[in-house]
Amino acid sequence: MNTARRALFERWLGQSESGSAKAGQPLPAPDPLVLLLNRTGFGIRPQELAQASELGYDGWLERQLAPEQIDVSDLENALRRNFPTLSQSNLELFRDARETGNTVQSLIELRLATMARQVFSGRQLFETMVEFWSNHFSVEHVTGPQRQFKTGDDRTIRQLALGRFSDLLHANARSPAMLFYLDNYANVATGPNENYARELMELHTLGVNGGYTEDDVKAVARAFTGWTIDFRGDYEFQFAPLAHDLSTKQVLGATLPAGQGIEDGQQVLDILAAHPSTAQHIATKLVRRFVDDQPPAALVDAVAATFLASGGETVAMLRIILQSDEFKASADRKVKRPAEYIIGALRSSSVELNGANPYRQINAYLEQLGQLPFMWPAPNGYPDTQGYWINTTAWLARWNFAFALAEGQLGVGVRLDALALAGGARAPTDLVDRLTVLLVKRPLLAEDRDALIALTAAGDPADKALDNRTLRVRVQELAALLLASPYFHFR
Repeated sequence: MNTARRALFERWLGQSESGSAKAGQPLPAPDPLVLLLNRTGFGIRPQELAQASELGYDGWLERQLAPEQIDVSDLENALRRNFPTLSQSNLELFRDARETGNTVQSLIELRLATMARQVFSGRQLFETMVEFWSNHFSVEHVTGPQRQFKTGDDRTIRQLALGRFSDLLHANARSPAMLFYLDNYANVATGPNENYARELMELHTLGVNGGYTEDDVKAVARAFTGWTIDFRGDYEFQFAPLAHDLSTKQVLGATLPAGQGIEDGQQVLDILAAHPSTAQHIATKLVRRFVDDQPPAALVDAVAATFLASGGETVAMLRIILQSDEFKASADRKVKRPAEYIIGALRSSSVELNGANPYRQINAYLEQLGQLPFMWPAPNGYPDTQGYWINTTAWLARWNFAFALAEGQLGVGVRLDALALAGGARAPTDLVDRLTVLLVKRPLLAEDRDALIALTAAGDPADKALDNRTLRVRVQELAALLLASPYFHFR
């Protein structure tokens, strides 16, 4: 790393950790529309910003909240052609894995399809909520049957990502992926297993301080005895009456009468979905995801009230959050996690991706940075706070990715067109201003702009036009520096 680059790296590392260049000098705030697009997607394509500018803040938000209005048929058709396991049933996935000996094909295809949707889909808020709920109902899909089960689990989350929380909760309780992951498939009256019951209340609904007791955990575990998987049939959810505990149960003050069957679990889910602690827990996680690592209490309360009033309608809660004053004043309160950073770099720079190799490269960098889809090893999901993701080592890895992308080091099938990025600009000053608009879409501090102009000029006058060969090299370096800067790292 040359001296000028090192100076920028060290200064920007401090900015990324504090959100300001120095005490009392915050980074210039982005336009509210840019903030909205950044927080509700995986990066901003130039044409999307133009469309959003035409629709306005409210118009763009309402369009994203109604994803059926956004045509993604070409993308979905291409995914189905290239990744046939996406459309297969559990029975078909297990049959093919057994017959071919390839137990990881569905895992690979789901992971690649997830990344492709995040890069190319126009339904960016929808994809953001698919990721949010996948993380909320986290299932690691590397181990054993989860490799096959996660494909159907993902389909279910995608169907319900902008719907009612209670529908998603009920569907997840029947998900073979979750039943296997948290051992409820082996939960029987003669030997209750509390794993799912505990995580259901602590992680999925009430929260760790949600007011439940150990007795509630035990009762909920008994309510879900017999909720299992049909391993001898279609590998889907199955209720086994003979494995169910028929006794009376007390859950959060409610009585589940003796002699019931599957109704016990269904009633528990209804109780939890309507509980004020669940409203508070879900509201807190949503506000943390979209607004601030330290969720503003007043906004959390407003979202929780909307949860209760609407029956847990996701769209209603998102509308409250994204229209709030707290959201519009939250610039630089959230940092991009690795997926948002890497996918965002591809989207913002309009990189061309051809064939399967680009996704293998993206996969490798996401693995290095610690956020491959569906790979968090615990049921609490990937962390959603800056402190976990940003440190010197992680910053250097992101810096290296930015230069690998800009300089064409990601291999065959990945192409950043430096001359297209430059447009008609040829002088260092014009190049810095143009790429700032294209890539980071927010103003720079004067000292950062001056430093980038000096680096791009490399000792020549800042208004001197560069020849084509020099232009390509300087644009690549400038693009990498902007993508590695804190201006791009903050959501």
